[in-house]
Amino acid sequence: MAPDAHPPRSPLRWLDAPWIDPAWAIRAFDRQLAVDPFGLRVHTAIGALWCLFLGAPISPSQLAGIPLAAAFLIRIHRHWATFLRLIIQPPMLLILLWSAWAALSLLWSPDPSLGFDQASSVRWFAAIVCLWPVVQRRALLLAAMTIGIALGQLGQVGHAIGTAFDVDWLVRPRLPGRNSGWWFPVVGGSILTAALGLHLPAAVWGRGKWRTLGIAGCLCTIAGIAATGTRGAWIASAALVLIVGVAAGWRAARWRGLALACAAATLLIVVAGTAAWTLGGQSLRDRVSLARVEITSALRDGEYNSDTGARIAMAGWAVAAFAEHPLSGTGSGGYRRWVEDRLRSRGIDPATRSIHDHAHNALLHTAATAGLPGLAIAAAFIVCVLRGAARRQPGDGPPGYADGPFWALLGLLLVSAFDVVHINAQTSALLGALVFFSLPWRPPPPEPAA
Repeated sequence: MAPDAHPPRSPLRWLDAPWIDPAWAIRAFDRQLAVDPFGLRVHTAIGALWCLFLGAPISPSQLAGIPLAAAFLIRIHRHWATFLRLIIQPPMLLILLWSAWAALSLLWSPDPSLGFDQASSVRWFAAIVCLWPVVQRRALLLAAMTIGIALGQLGQVGHAIGTAFDVDWLVRPRLPGRNSGWWFPVVGGSILTAALGLHLPAAVWGRGKWRTLGIAGCLCTIAGIAATGTRGAWIASAALVLIVGVAAGWRAARWRGLALACAAATLLIVVAGTAAWTLGGQSLRDRVSLARVEITSALRDGEYNSDTGARIAMAGWAVAAFAEHPLSGTGSGGYRRWVEDRLRSRGIDPATRSIHDHAHNALLHTAATAGLPGLAIAAAFIVCVLRGAARRQPGDGPPGYADGPFWALLGLLLVSAFDVVHINAQTSALLGALVFFSLPWRPPPPEPAA
């Protein structure tokens, strides 16, 4: 039988933006380089500076977006043609659809003010638009982002020094025994879990200096995650290490290699956990013991006012909210008010309970506030960006680190089981940057001048 001349196409092919004409798009980038090489270099430098500031405190991160937006607007007559091939890519269309649904849900939200505040985190995805004209230098931008997060850990180093030597101006106001530098502990744990995803592939299957750099990055990042005291980040990071180990074995294309990689990953988790437990001091051990006590008290005695107990309660209320409003959700920002109303209907004063603005779980919070339509959009978005990040293209970066955005996105996905990463400003900014590196169609770097 003759081979099929028209083999079946994957039903996911639309996620790869097959409607983009690469030749036409590349010509638009070549034209930009030809007519404005100096402006392109300045725009690239400003874009790298913004990526570097992703590891900074939130205020400098926001201020760094001003010159980036200005560069985009000032040069818009030079790069507008490149922009046309960005807005039709599936992740961008899904972001617009999500924004529209979130805005529409404000109509039935019992707290539209909080809803607007939470939905406005989507503003960080505007960075994708502002960075797009310099996407051919994404290897440089990726390096700047990785270095920026590493520099962010200087805040942790400063806090440790200040605590040890009573230098008050170096000490950040954090809970006792927790060191997240200038980040909030939960935010720091989420950011560093993503950073671990950036370093792991270089450490595991990188080459030469990139492997050495990746190993050093992993060790520093794991130490930083342990210091934050964020238990959700500990669990997510351990899972990420194990998954990377499985992927390394899969790349070896041998079951023996897979088994060895899994064993090595498990050993790394055990060694890292033991080192953190031994060297991290009593504070880390207290965090583990406290979690065990709080979980037992919540499930056995119904005590939900503790830190962990409240998170369990918030997850349960999110499931109940979704069950009551499966199609519409409570609306953006409506989760807390919905919980308070349900407590009052049961004769319980909300002031006697620990109630949070979100469910501490991105999936459950999306289900509770955005319903099935929001879940469908979010699922399509996750599949789309992970698929785009998994496809290596020329110009993505050095060996190992070119795979970093995929694993960093996976790290954020894992830690989203404990944190609503898409409504927090700093993790939203990092998510936007990672989506930029994961767009389905990315132009190759420019040809070197003859």
